Amino acid sequence: MVGAAVDFSVRSLLLHVGLPGIPARAGSYICGSAVAYYLNSYFTFNGVRSREEKFKAAASYLVCFLTAVAVDAAMRRALTESAADLFWSWFVSQAAATSLNFVMQNVWVFRTREA
Repeated sequence: MVGAAVDFSVRSLLLHVGLPGIPARAGSYICGSAVAYYLNSYFTFNGVRSREEKFKAAASYLVCFLTAVAVDAAMRRALTESAADLFWSWFVSQAAATSLNFVMQNVWVFRTREA
């Protein structure tokens, strides 16, 4: 939730100062994901992650980043620039990236190897 709040706040700020939609969404996703990653790493996993897990997590975040930016851009192209539409384009792109991240983390990043 904290990461999503940071993401939405940064995106709103970047759009407010005149940054175009794609760079604003890209920047906000990076900020929100960085906050979520570090909070999860240190409070959930006590900062202990293998090199392989870190690599897989980075790859997962990259795929989710590209998804969030693409979905947001598609939504913004289809909708108006009203405040409600800007919220919904962020919300849908965040939901898509979060769902994809959950699946990737479960089936690939933290998959346990069978003995």
